[in-house]
Amino acid sequence: MGFMDNEVNELIRLGRYEEARSRILAGEAGDADGLAVLLELRDWLRLKEYGRALKVLEQDGDLVQGYLDVVQARAAIQAFEAEDEQQIRAYLTDPHLGAEAWAVLGLVCISHGDRAQARQAFEAALQADPRHFRAQTNLANLALEAGQTDEAIRLYQEVLRLNPDYALAHHNLGAAYRKKGQIDKAVYHIKQGQRLQMRPVTRPPHASTPGAPLPMPERRPLLRGRWWLWLLVVGLVLWLIGRGP
Repeated sequence: MGFMDNEVNELIRLGRYEEARSRILAGEAGDADGLAVLLELRDWLRLKEYGRALKVLEQDGDLVQGYLDVVQARAAIQAFEAEDEQQIRAYLTDPHLGAEAWAVLGLVCISHGDRAQARQAFEAALQADPRHFRAQTNLANLALEAGQTDEAIRLYQEVLRLNPDYALAHHNLGAAYRKKGQIDKAVYHIKQGQRLQMRPVTRPPHASTPGAPLPMPERRPLLRGRWWLWLLVVGLVLWLIGRGP
């Protein structure tokens, strides 16, 4: 069995990226470069950053030619951007593009006023890619529109566990909390959404994988947020200076 025909690369070919990533991190042979490109492509598709997805194919398409037809992938992304229903349907079963195809099809169904079909499409997107936070956000939006505020809040919270920096989920969660009369939470999430919208879009964090290094905890300055301690310190210094030698 050649390198490109091993079990890990077959997982990549089938779109089972997390399994392939886990096995590569555990030391098995696999196409780490090709997987990295496909992961980046998927990240930009999840964010609906189609221009960046096309840029990935332009720059590194040669690294993934063993897994997907790059020309067809470009055509698919252009169909997603145009929300061309007929062309989108051609990619619903694609292991690399299917989740995004379902997510966009759901938006097309909403534009036609068919909420039931939209919900089914978003659920199919999540079945193909359980971490597709934009599809999950759209399910939450449907729940909120239907008056299912508690369910919408639960779904938005799940979205933010998948991508803590997704501005739209923060904004819509704030709107849901406002409907519940929880104004403090509403204001917090709406402000978070506004703040994040001002930042450049970045790729979301990947799920933790056994064997992968754990993130380091945030290190905060000792006196951060404790203004009264700063006043005490400054006062003590001035008092010591005033005493003289």
